Amino acid sequence: MKLEELPLIDIFNNLRQRHGLPLGVDDYLVVLRSLQSGFGIGTREELVQLCCLVWAKSEAESRLVRRLFEQMWRYSLPELENRENISVDATSSTSVKPKITKNETLESFPNLPTQPSITPEPVQAVQAVRSSRRHRELKPPRYSFLGEYFPVTRRQMKQNWRYLRRLIREGLPIELDVEATVVKMGREGILLEPVLVPRRCNRTKLVLLIDREGSMVPFHDLSKQLVDTAQRGGNFRQTHVFYFHDYVDEYLYHHPALMNAQPISEVLGEMAEDTVVLIVSDGGAARRSFDEERVKSTKIWVEKLRDSVRYLAWLNPMPNQSWENTTAVEIASFVPMFEMSRQEMNRAIRILRGGDDDSRVRI
Repeated sequence: MKLEELPLIDIFNNLRQRHGLPLGVDDYLVVLRSLQSGFGIGTREELVQLCCLVWAKSEAESRLVRRLFEQMWRYSLPELENRENISVDATSSTSVKPKITKNETLESFPNLPTQPSITPEPVQAVQAVRSSRRHRELKPPRYSFLGEYFPVTRRQMKQNWRYLRRLIREGLPIELDVEATVVKMGREGILLEPVLVPRRCNRTKLVLLIDREGSMVPFHDLSKQLVDTAQRGGNFRQTHVFYFHDYVDEYLYHHPALMNAQPISEVLGEMAEDTVVLIVSDGGAARRSFDEERVKSTKIWVEKLRDSVRYLAWLNPMPNQSWENTTAVEIASFVPMFEMSRQEMNRAIRILRGGDDDSRVRI
């Protein structure tokens, strides 16, 4: 079964109109772009997992998506089989072609093309969303949906960023030192002038290294929110963001589309002693694969990082249960790696502050 023949638009509209899930065009396009990038096209289960990850916000909604896909396999595939058999019968008089059996039809789905032609469906999704908005009555919603469904909310990210700080007094003396003022007044017997000290400032310089494209496509919005909260709510002395794909080779990129490259040697040369580095990548866990070359290359550039900075940590958007037998679990043996949750992000911040790493691999 070809990708363009999958009735994803039917499932998408069913979830929105019949079951009331708050999905928009962007949610549908994320699935399409992920499929175009080769994520979720290996087996039927991988496709279902991709749609559950993007469209479902709870266990109940995830079960709903799976049930709709089961119905699709049950009704859509026999219809496709009939169409293919009719086509074979029509052309059998001129050319001899092997008959497509039921097992071959059902098993043909894993062999999907990596770059299918699926341009019409985004237009259908936009039209479906617009038409449903026109006919929808202004009734009070029966449920309250949150605007985000990430494992770490925007507020929790800001709270964790505030713990990453190294406070040093610098600048003009504008803050009152109460204790020193009291001691001075007791010594002199009169208060002639208060004791002022410089204000405490956070001297932490944060560098974010974020993996892009490939298996990280479903986590682009999560990474974007992480960058936004660090730049707006972190109160760091400096915040620099660089992007890479799978592992850093010779260049890092300033733009999320992997443009505006800068040699890794220059980036490392600009890092000061008070710089901390946070890496964001699935480390191969999203594809459930192990890549020995990726492990070796990652270890090389991590060692270069350690020569320039004292503290670094790794945030993995995949749950730690999914790291087993993947590249991620091997990387976690030489880099403090944490899953993207509130508690684990707090542990990563503790590492960046110079705390102890109580456990390297938590599977």
